Amino acid sequence: MNREDIKGWFAQPLGKAVLDTEQAVLDQLLPGFFGYHLLQVGMQDKPLFDTSPIRHKFIMGPEPGEQSSFIGSARELPFENDSIDVVLLHHILDFYDSPQEILREVTRVTLPQGHLVIVGFNPISLWGMYRPAARLRNETPWAGHFVRSSRLMDWLTLLNFNIDRAQFAIYQPPVPRLMKGKTRDYSQGLSRHPNWPFGAVYVIVARKQVSRLQPIRPVWRTRQTLPELSVVRPASRDVVSRISDDS
Repeated sequence: MNREDIKGWFAQPLGKAVLDTEQAVLDQLLPGFFGYHLLQVGMQDKPLFDTSPIRHKFIMGPEPGEQSSFIGSARELPFENDSIDVVLLHHILDFYDSPQEILREVTRVTLPQGHLVIVGFNPISLWGMYRPAARLRNETPWAGHFVRSSRLMDWLTLLNFNIDRAQFAIYQPPVPRLMKGKTRDYSQGLSRHPNWPFGAVYVIVARKQVSRLQPIRPVWRTRQTLPELSVVRPASRDVVSRISDDS
């Protein structure tokens, strides 16, 4: 799908209402994540990280944009291993054919104990019900690949992430007049609002875990503890008889 089509959809009333709601949710989540570097990768280049306390925040896109700091592919991120504290994926998994490949690459660059924040469309929703007909007409954003939140969390678990939170939002059908002016006020906290798993969008927060290594005990410690376990070959009867005669 053309990235310009997706950017254009987010600038239209329906897409803007979605973006405003996602921004309101992220404004509550991002202040709790700390570090040195925050990377946003998505299909539009509006920064969504203004409330983050992290100083070095930047956007990477597949092509030049007004707000993009870097140009690169989500499948081959131009960053070192374990170098980013917070990675924000904004609908990038919805419009790529290989979401698992992107997740593996994101896992590579995320620091241990770093956070991954994923914003995506939920197929188990009123918007998902509209998707089959809209895909036939190649409508944005329904022509993309909506990933179920449960499947996404399973993938993250296999990649050694712990799921910290799954926040759902937007329970209205995809009708602009019904969405107009319906952005929820999350300024008093996310827990004050419904979090049913059939919202049109989800925000999943996961934390990368440190690999657990099995400690190896030093060899000298075992020898000190059990010196009496040395094995001695028993003497034969002939040798015993010879020793008795000599004595």
